[in-house]
Amino acid sequence: MDLLSLFKEYGDKQEILSKLREDQSLRKYNNSELHIIAAIGDLEQPNVTSLAEHMRMTRGGICKNIKKLMEAGLISSYQRDGNAKNIYYRLTDTGKIIYEKHAQAHEAWLARDMAFIKGFSDEQLNQVTDFMNQYIKHLDRNIEESENNGEGK
Repeated sequence: MDLLSLFKEYGDKQEILSKLREDQSLRKYNNSELHIIAAIGDLEQPNVTSLAEHMRMTRGGICKNIKKLMEAGLISSYQRDGNAKNIYYRLTDTGKIIYEKHAQAHEAWLARDMAFIKGFSDEQLNQVTDFMNQYIKHLDRNIEESENNGEGK
């Protein structure tokens, strides 16, 4: 099996494990929605622009997900100092529950995979880390090029 096929298989298996092990209440939401909930919980005064930058998504993609999350009662909007121009988002009580369950799922994933990773030597891990860092930089360059060319809008 070639390397790129292994990456795909890795992603598929991670998705399967996540669905099998995650809390039932998280299954209603896709990864983008869950990570937007996490970002709203983590960022100070999150708005569409800060969420788009944080998530590396388009503002349109953020707005689409924000609408769904508001309709689901997981987030609400607010304005500061009577400024109607700037709209910010916060988690509702239900959103905070989903945020916590998602954080617990991430912690379980890290614990599971760190136990596996500990079986490798520092030299092996350094080689894989170097490769992944270079690959991520390659992907970042492609993302930046696509964004600069107006692709995906």
